[in-house]
Amino acid sequence: VLGLSLAGAPESFSYRLEQGELHIEPGSADAEIAVELAPEDWRGLLSDLESVPGILYGGRLRSHRGDLMQFMRWERVLRALYTGRPIYQPGAFELRSADGARLDPAATFSLGDSAGQMREFLDAAGYLLVKAVFTTAEIDAMRSAADEVAAGARQGDQQSWWGRDAAGNAVLCRCLNGGTHPVLEPLYDDARIQQLAALLPAGMRHSPPREQDSITVVRKNPGVTEGLSDLPWHRDCGMGGHATMCPTFVFSLYLYDATAAAGCLQFLPGSHRYAFGFADAGDVPGAVTVPAQAGDVTVHIGDVMHAAPPPTADAGTFRQSILLAFHPEFDNHRGERHYNDVLLGDEQGQVTHLRDRVKTP
Repeated sequence: VLGLSLAGAPESFSYRLEQGELHIEPGSADAEIAVELAPEDWRGLLSDLESVPGILYGGRLRSHRGDLMQFMRWERVLRALYTGRPIYQPGAFELRSADGARLDPAATFSLGDSAGQMREFLDAAGYLLVKAVFTTAEIDAMRSAADEVAAGARQGDQQSWWGRDAAGNAVLCRCLNGGTHPVLEPLYDDARIQQLAALLPAGMRHSPPREQDSITVVRKNPGVTEGLSDLPWHRDCGMGGHATMCPTFVFSLYLYDATAAAGCLQFLPGSHRYAFGFADAGDVPGAVTVPAQAGDVTVHIGDVMHAAPPPTADAGTFRQSILLAFHPEFDNHRGERHYNDVLLGDEQGQVTHLRDRVKTP
């Protein structure tokens, strides 16, 4: 049972799930989880402008009792109830085109394939793997550029994410200022990126390349025990703003082979049309592992559920990518720079994993 109250209001109410039925009742005395929200945050949840992770990371919630990770698992119910999105059923979903034809969730494409077929698959699955987009020489140049961007990162610079390994050593997970490098800055103008961008709905744009978060360098590390190098199941609008900033599309340009051993991405096909809550990265029925090679590009819709589990190997090269993002024109409803800035508060640049953020003393 989830109990909710609003700051400044004397009333509270509860959500109770019994045998697949949801009951909303006055009062919260019997609720195992009881939280208090500001009225504007509650309205934001109802309208898909706020998210439970964003509210938790932002410290904009008062917990009266219970495990806040269980509150996380209520997000799918609230999203389904108030936005009309059905709840995603892992393992029961069948990937089909708009005309009902079965689609292979592990399908791959090339730049020479039909734009209509690629657009259809991206729309249905929420992701797309395009093989051999960039040459070896181009990837070598991008690797060097990514290494130079990483070399300039400093803990607490508010332009990078950091984690720690088991020995307590800081490890760099991503740089948000990749567009400041002259090799990476022109990527949005590349003819192949433009060809893939033509698959997206009308009205998509990108931020100026040198702007923070426009071009991101992702560096996968083995053995990370703290931080967000290994991302659990999430959506890219998971810190808030879905109703205004989506559909967002993220392009991943692979600098090294991304196998399961190297920590490649996983997707829940079709989940961008459904409600699905937070869960630790791991085995989810129906999840599709998407291995990629250096020079490949994946495109995914920001609202599709995806995960970046840890590498299974402890040596060799690991997944490294350059991320580009396309989105509609939008304003942050809270008037802030970026919804993900809620993750950048640590003066050492350490991004706390949500399971650690919600621990009670």
